[in-house]
This record gives sequence, structure tokens and C-alpha cells, in this order.
Amino acid sequence: MTLLIARTIETPLCTMRAATTDRGICLLEMGSPDRKQREQAELESAFGMQMTAGEHPILDQLASELTSYFAGDLIDFTVPLDTPGTEWQQRVWKALCNIPFGETISYGQLADRLDNPGGSRAVGLANGKNRVSVVIPCHRVIAADGTLHGYGGGLDRKRWLLDHEALYSGAGLFG
Repeated sequence: MTLLIARTIETPLCTMRAATTDRGICLLEMGSPDRKQREQAELESAFGMQMTAGEHPILDQLASELTSYFAGDLIDFTVPLDTPGTEWQQRVWKALCNIPFGETISYGQLADRLDNPGGSRAVGLANGKNRVSVVIPCHRVIAADGTLHGYGGGLDRKRWLLDHEALYSGAGLFG
């Protein structure tokens, strides 16, 4: 039986809601209450059980890695993930994890990397379905003209994350 355990984690950016199964993190959300409720409902449906508050070693690992990330001491997360999604979403999320810390890429460039020229909207839609913000770094995807678009946690938080990574990587916005 799959356990679906959730707790809140305080970070310098905001309070985040995290959830895990015994296989890995399936939620790290900082968006609106409506977004959090929608994502919780999607996960409960995908895993066939209700999310319950509690403790779990994987949540402890996530909290520790987030502390190191926000301190500028961690650039690659190692916490295991359990992220239900379509085959396309899985491909996009894997590609997001390959964007180096402190660097950005456009939606179109990411679509090209995934052999889907002209697929920037498809990348954006899959990006928007990412339930594990920061760890799956969807904040590193920007518009081709360098502007910030479409971040479930809010554009102010996307800017904060990009500035944070630029500070610790020495890279600029277009790193």
C-alpha cells in the first residue's frame, strides 16, 4: 500500500507544502491555496489514497536539502522523486532536472532539446503540471525574449529563485 504523507517546510522563500510516498517526493508546492488543493486531489487520485499529515525520512531528507539549497550549499538535489504524469510530462520534467543550477533556458530551446521543434507551448503546459517546484527546477525556464512567464508559485518567487541561483553560481539571468 502506498503511503501519502505531507507536511509543511519553512524556507527563506516561503512556507512550502511537501508530500512523499515511500518511493519519493511527489509534491513541493508554494502556490495558491487553490493550486495546492488541485495538486493534492490529483495526487490522491493517482495514488488511490488520501494525503495525511505526518513525518517520513524522505521528507526529512527534502527539508535538509532545501536548507542547503537556500544556504547556497546545494546545487543538485538527490532526494528521490515519485511524480505521476504522462510520458511527455516525465520527459519534460527529466529535462528540467538537467538544466544546470544558475542557468536558464527558453521554452522553445527546451522543446528543441526534446526533439519537438515548435513545441514551446507543450513544454509550458508540462512545466505547469510540475508538482515538485525547486527540486524539479521549472523556474529555470523563461520566455525567448528573457521575460518571466507562467510560474505557479508566482513570478515574484520565480524571480527570487533565479536571483538566488545567480548569486551562488555567478551566472546572470541568461547564464
